[in-house]
Amino acid sequence: MYLNCHSYFSLRYGTLSPEALAREAHVRGVKVMALTDIHNTSCFYQFAAACEKLDIKAVYGIEFRDGDRFLYLGIAKNEEGIRELNEFLSRHSAEQ
Repeated sequence: MYLNCHSYFSLRYGTLSPEALAREAHVRGVKVMALTDIHNTSCFYQFAAACEKLDIKAVYGIEFRDGDRFLYLGIAKNEEGIRELNEFLSRHSAEQ
């Protein structure tokens, strides 16, 4: 499983659209991939739709940073986990 993938929603760190990221994973035989854009969950739906079409299990997460410094990676186990990550992201962003 690829655990820390970024789309172009991670400015300066990702270059591919969610759809292109899923296509590249499919070409390489990836079956499970975690999208962990930096401080961002904007493309979860696009990513999920692209992965579903290519028979890839989409996992959702967020990479948290302090400026350019990596802090931690949160990965959701289920919908409740996605909700909790989004709540944590809101608090984290307010503190920055």
